[in-house]
Amino acid sequence: MHTGCTSEQAGAIIGLRPFRSVDDLKTKLAQGKKKAGPAGISPRLFEDCKTTFEGYGAVDDILEDCERIGANLRTAIATWTTSGSTGKGKDKADPTKIASPVEEADDGALSLRSLRPEYQLLGVNWLYLLYRKQLSCILADEMGMFIRFLFIRLGKTIQVISFLAYLKERGAVGPHLIIVPSSTLENWCREFARFAPSISVQTYYAGKEDRPMLRQTLLDTQRSSNKNGSGWEVLITTYNLAQGDDRDRKFFRKVQWDSCIFDEGHVLKNFQSQRYQALLKFESRWRLLLTGTPLQNNLQELVSLMNFILPSHFADALDSLRAIFKVKGDSKVTLLSQARISRAKKMMTPFVLRRRKDQVLQDLPSKTERIEWCDMTVLQKSIYNDALQRSRKTIFDSNPRPKDKMYLENSSNVLMDLRKAASHPMLFRTRFTDQILTAMSKHLLKEADFKRRGAIFEYVKEDMEVMTDAELQLFAAGYKSTRKYLQDEKCYLEAGKITVLLKLLEEYDSAGRKVLIFSQFTQILDILQAILKQQKVKYLILTGSTAVDVRQSLVDEFTEDESISVFLLSTKAGGMGINLTAASVVIMFDQDFNPHNDRQAQDRAYRIGQKRDVDVVKLITRGTIEEDMLKLGETKLALDEAVAGDSDETEQKGESAQEKEIKTSLMNVLRKQLEQQQDGTPVGDGARKTSDPS
Repeated sequence: MHTGCTSEQAGAIIGLRPFRSVDDLKTKLAQGKKKAGPAGISPRLFEDCKTTFEGYGAVDDILEDCERIGANLRTAIATWTTSGSTGKGKDKADPTKIASPVEEADDGALSLRSLRPEYQLLGVNWLYLLYRKQLSCILADEMGMFIRFLFIRLGKTIQVISFLAYLKERGAVGPHLIIVPSSTLENWCREFARFAPSISVQTYYAGKEDRPMLRQTLLDTQRSSNKNGSGWEVLITTYNLAQGDDRDRKFFRKVQWDSCIFDEGHVLKNFQSQRYQALLKFESRWRLLLTGTPLQNNLQELVSLMNFILPSHFADALDSLRAIFKVKGDSKVTLLSQARISRAKKMMTPFVLRRRKDQVLQDLPSKTERIEWCDMTVLQKSIYNDALQRSRKTIFDSNPRPKDKMYLENSSNVLMDLRKAASHPMLFRTRFTDQILTAMSKHLLKEADFKRRGAIFEYVKEDMEVMTDAELQLFAAGYKSTRKYLQDEKCYLEAGKITVLLKLLEEYDSAGRKVLIFSQFTQILDILQAILKQQKVKYLILTGSTAVDVRQSLVDEFTEDESISVFLLSTKAGGMGINLTAASVVIMFDQDFNPHNDRQAQDRAYRIGQKRDVDVVKLITRGTIEEDMLKLGETKLALDEAVAGDSDETEQKGESAQEKEIKTSLMNVLRKQLEQQQDGTPVGDGARKTSDPS
């Protein structure tokens, strides 16, 4: 069981006893391979078991090391605590005890009077304590998902800048490297200029042809290597450039960094990724990971993060740790799974300092979440049920194979079609018929652009046949000869969600409230742009294709221009790192398979600086796959919240594994629904009982 072997395998092994020696055991396991049949035993099971027990020994060694570190930390923190202030007789950290030197810092470096909330001062002090002891750490999300090193995600940027300013006041001038997502690069630079103007900051961000000169200039102008005391102290770059080509990576490895800070550090959870391996080679005295996404309850990922920030403590035992934490558990090995989790918790406990948003920001306005149920139009129902019927073979696969690539691909296609049908009919091609495409192709061949390329009729039509109505509408508008095939603009309104959305926008506009609208699909954002133009609503849009150097200016424009009431964002590109507190309404047009990604997006408005109560509205199409996604998402959030509350119940699945599990669950739900449709009533016609409270 320690290797995750099944009860059938265990029974087969018992049947091979007695074992006179290790060699005898291996021989019998090899001979018993055929006799075991489906049980599938081999000498590999013994080796796995041996590796697992060696791993437990490695955990014990690291546990002793962590306990020693924890004792030292507790001794230091004990000098800045006061009792009786938490309401339950527990000690509460008093940040002013260590923060007093920081408060007295020269205003020319940074006045930390801007860190009024205690938790921000506490965060800076905690960082400085671990920095002095050369213990790298994680400044983590307020949701508290399982293991946390430092639980003060709130106001992370200003806390980091304050920390670096304090280091400068104490004589540590870097160099410091900050690696950030592309969307937050400009904001980091602005915050440094605002809160710590005396810190010299440079960016490593340029085109490929300009970077050689930039690299040489940066090497020549480090303050730490200049005798005259001038030069840069902080370098900010993006993940894409930090892990760029060999010359980029060589430059970063050449610098002896005092500290390396990784914004949205959860992207480093995959030990085998090129990004992880490239950034792990950057030499630095101290590392800090910032994350706004809950760390998944995956012990493999946890060990990867631990090794990244504390390689001197974990590197030697990394293989053993990964071996014992990779065992796949089922209901029959739950006890052993819990043992592994318990060991991991104990290993991390000395570094935990938990701060939840509701504990440290009592003055933050309230957040209200609600569901707006949407009914499909006649066209939507037809498209949805057609998609469902086309998918019957995949849904009723008598022997689904979760690891089968073909099955996984087909399942993903089924779910994608149903999600799109629940959102908008123009995500399919129903209006631009084959006859229309034939006519358009003939006209396009006469366009100068197509003549120059020597376009062929069959290929032009073939390219358009795989496009959606939304794409074809935009495409047809781009050429004079095809504009006559444009569909009536009312086609954009033929979706239940659009009807509800327009009512909401009218309501919030009359109340003077700005709105963020998130969607998984850029085509949905294209449709929404067309609708907002029709309605003469001023808006901005940010997607993954938005240039990095204009993203912050879009945020500023939305904040400063009162006439712009709507900001359209893709959930992936706009869901992390940016501050949009000018909005007090968040509308989730559709859902992510991982509900934490949606929660991340919502927190663009619900964060420090928000002055108004925040409304979060989820648009859910009644009687569709979206209802099932909603229920599964709520279940996952509830489970993760229980884990955050130190529950013994947890899952060991990473983000990708959890997404696969959710997809599998959705396929099972669809199978049951189709089996129950004995009266032939289409799914979209109310055959399903929804959870609509009305």
